[in-house]
Amino acid sequence: MQATEKPPTYSEYPTELPDGFPIAGTNVQPLVNVTELQAHLRLLGAIHKLKQTVQAQEEGIAAKNKDQAWVVFVNRAVHRFYVWASATWSRGSPGLNEAIIPPLDVVMVWHSYLLNPQAYYEDSQRMDTKYCANLQTIQSMPLTLVSSLIDVQTLEAFPPSTERQSFWETTTSLPFAPPLVTGFSDVITLDCPLCLQKNHQVKWISDDEKGFAQPGFEYTCDTCHDVFNKSNVGVRRFTEEVTRRRAGEKVYLSETLLEPRTGKVDTRAADAFTTKVLKHLDDKFKISGPVAPNRIRLEASILAAMVKYDSNTLSIYLHKSVRPDYAPSQKPTQLPRIQRLATAYSNAGLASLDLVGAVLRQGTFVDKMVQLGWTRPGRFDQAIHLAPLVRSIARYHAFLDLMSCHPTSFLVPTLDIDLAWHSHQLKGEGYRNDTMNYLARTPNHEDSVESSTLSTGYDITARIWKERFGVPYSLCGCAPDPGENEKPRRSHFASKIKNILRKPKEENPAPSLVNTRPDLVTLEDDEAGSSHPSEHNTEFGDPKHLLTVYKTYARVDKTTEHVANAGNGVPLDPWRALQADRREKRIKQTHREAFTDSTHGYGQYYPYWGVSMAVPFGFYGGFAYTGAHYGGCGSGCAAGCREAGNNTTGQAGTACMAGAACGGLGGHAHGCGGGADAAGAGAGAGCSGGVSVAQIDYAATNVPSTLGVRWRGE
Repeated sequence: MQATEKPPTYSEYPTELPDGFPIAGTNVQPLVNVTELQAHLRLLGAIHKLKQTVQAQEEGIAAKNKDQAWVVFVNRAVHRFYVWASATWSRGSPGLNEAIIPPLDVVMVWHSYLLNPQAYYEDSQRMDTKYCANLQTIQSMPLTLVSSLIDVQTLEAFPPSTERQSFWETTTSLPFAPPLVTGFSDVITLDCPLCLQKNHQVKWISDDEKGFAQPGFEYTCDTCHDVFNKSNVGVRRFTEEVTRRRAGEKVYLSETLLEPRTGKVDTRAADAFTTKVLKHLDDKFKISGPVAPNRIRLEASILAAMVKYDSNTLSIYLHKSVRPDYAPSQKPTQLPRIQRLATAYSNAGLASLDLVGAVLRQGTFVDKMVQLGWTRPGRFDQAIHLAPLVRSIARYHAFLDLMSCHPTSFLVPTLDIDLAWHSHQLKGEGYRNDTMNYLARTPNHEDSVESSTLSTGYDITARIWKERFGVPYSLCGCAPDPGENEKPRRSHFASKIKNILRKPKEENPAPSLVNTRPDLVTLEDDEAGSSHPSEHNTEFGDPKHLLTVYKTYARVDKTTEHVANAGNGVPLDPWRALQADRREKRIKQTHREAFTDSTHGYGQYYPYWGVSMAVPFGFYGGFAYTGAHYGGCGSGCAAGCREAGNNTTGQAGTACMAGAACGGLGGHAHGCGGGADAAGAGAGAGCSGGVSVAQIDYAATNVPSTLGVRWRGE
């Protein structure tokens, strides 16, 4: 759609929000509004424009490879975010104002961080540091204010006010303008995790691909001459936090402070869990005793040396605290919560997830909003054009209502629901309070899930949505919903024999289609794409792997069956008939079936950096990065629906029943294991999570990325 075209107008669809929406039997005032969605879309459009600008540079790395240039830019944006969030801020004016709003590249990182609500909230509460205090200050993104700093026509950031530029440059000592070009002479200052001395000439990129923004980062310290990597930095951060805790400071390790299922702070349980998980380290190295403040750095360095500054070794010690017979050589089942804890200290940043990966994963959702035309200047400027946004908000509230009725189901949102959900998450404390009030827990929007788990979750969501609201969940052009008591297709030969023998009977006319919920579904073709499953982070695994191919074709065969059966009901279901008809039309327009396209489904693969947007850093899925191989939770163990797994015996418990497996320590094939109802007791076959990142071939975006919601297990 060209910028000069007028947005479509549909008079029969609501263009204003009602006073309230039902959630769990309560009439709730709208949790997000149209203005916030408009502001959010402007921000997404600006991020997309920023990426185009970076990739259009004719100097530096962009001249050789556009994708590499963007990944390097995101690395530098994350560094700038950490400098800003760790700085001493003037407390002269309470809360956020224009002066505090950082440059657009840093806003982009802040945005992605907030879309991991449990990680962000815990990181803001774990310690009494400037970083934690600042996270509390910026725990809610003022979308309207942020969008007002972006030109509505060009989607470029306005030049900063003098006060805003001064605040940034004074607190960070960095230029306000983001570094659009990165060359081999650009450097960053890093502390060596071994001797703690500063290294001022660490390159962002280098010919041997060992720069800080490259996958094989290594640097030989200028002072001690030892070689260190990002994993070493993360382990040193872990040992310092443990030591500061021993010195009497308020410190809670990542993955300990929040109750896993609800997301509530529980300091008592955190203390007990921390004592439990550090038991083996204490038995070996006597780390439970008090430490004098002046010995914190020394004791932390000693402990880091004891665990070899190595993430694998740290993970083993933590697991042995709970499972004394844990032996990596036997490819044991990992405990999800403990592995998440170890993974949180596997990167060089202050956050408990890799923010570079978080930003890259969000990139495909941004692309989908652009492809829908929703970020186009003027698209939603007039009230008569607001129906899609009003419907997005209505569907999000219906999604929450569905969540309240099916608390143990793995639900998969559509693109329009995801937009409203993201906008709600950006409210930080407001999101936590709202979801706690109406759902009794705070859903963590999981951003990387194996494709077969997502497709099953989506089918469940579509079925219970139609049962509850009487209209289909999606009319995007994907396969029709499964019909009630739908039987498998007969072979062509069997069908011909049955038709010959069957007595002719009168055809029942198909009932006419009546849209009883125009607030939840639209029949307009040009708005169909907004109800496509949100699949921008579907984790397919290696597209060349036989298991991936099998799962893809299994989904294709299943959807083909739905199409074939859509017209066989008597009387005909008019909604399913419409879905089948729309699918036939849109497939000719290159619409791809959700959860089947392993080359276009969920995020661009960046071979230069060695990671796809689909790969989870910090919480779920197996990956290998800078020499540290992790299993994490595969596609289901983080679900935590009813109760946590038994961490003492390693039993799966009902927390793991929703997914494929829990990951195991190790890379490649043995990173995950187990079956559908297990905590991951085998090697390789149970799920596709435990692979080296460098082995996963993820490709460019054609359909949006998939996010699901589940409660996190122990």
